[in-house]
Amino acid sequence: MIANFFNKTKPINTLFIIGLLFFIYLFSIWLHLDEEMTLYFIAKKAGVFSLLLVTVFTINFIVRKNNLTKDNSYAILLFVILVGMFSLSVLSSKLLLVNLILLFAYRRIYSLRTSKETQKKIFDSAFWIGIATIIAPWSSLTLPIIFVAIYLFDKVTWRNAIIPFVGFCTPIVIYAAYLFLVSDIDRFSENLTYEYSVSFTVFNSAKLLIPLALVSSLIIWSIFPTTFKITTVNNEFKNSWYLVVCHFVTLLFVVLPWPVKNGAELLLLFFPIAVIFTNYLQIIEEKWFKEVFLYTLLVVVVVGFVL
Repeated sequence: MIANFFNKTKPINTLFIIGLLFFIYLFSIWLHLDEEMTLYFIAKKAGVFSLLLVTVFTINFIVRKNNLTKDNSYAILLFVILVGMFSLSVLSSKLLLVNLILLFAYRRIYSLRTSKETQKKIFDSAFWIGIATIIAPWSSLTLPIIFVAIYLFDKVTWRNAIIPFVGFCTPIVIYAAYLFLVSDIDRFSENLTYEYSVSFTVFNSAKLLIPLALVSSLIIWSIFPTTFKITTVNNEFKNSWYLVVCHFVTLLFVVLPWPVKNGAELLLLFFPIAVIFTNYLQIIEEKWFKEVFLYTLLVVVVVGFVL
């Protein structure tokens, strides 16, 4: 069965997941096709799919390198399933790029659990968030995740508290200096304008409402028993789990005011959600329930393409 198949990390699992991602991507393009099929169109879509592949492998690296889950393939499988549930997320090259850049930041943030190159990791993570902010200003709200990690992993010093601001401002200052040199400084204020939308009427459609309701319910269902189970065990993963939960909550404040509401913006939430769901599946002893959990998500993916 599917839960047992992905219960271990094997090359065939990764190939299956990439294949699933490819079919989801093709169906998404087919459903939302609004351009003529040309060589340029195919090349552009191939480039976007490359971003998706790098995203999946980056998530897999973060999860395995920082022991956010056990030795299984659930995290990247769940990420791909979530992408399928909100298919517009794979068609926005800007969102995919922002999400990938933020993943580079998260890679450094979660690695703060070790004592190696602490200040460099803090600077790098803030630097990546600064780059993401230039592309999508609301990305700046992910900066507090660094301070949460500094606190949870016991790296609190006055210098470590200042470095995130230095790292965050560095790419923004460089960008502003470049625009000044090319006499295009007006673009700076245009790019860093915090446009927002508080209209959620788009989620009234069954295509978005059904998966959103399911995922929201499963998050609530998963997060409390998993937190209880993890906190009863005195291990080093406890602080990483707290960081994952804080990470998810922080990203809610990034997504809620996002200026374009079409479901694609939820892509930014998929990484912590996939980690939360994976840890929940790991504490479940009933194999049949794991199967129901995964098959239910897959059914919603199919339903979403039919609606």
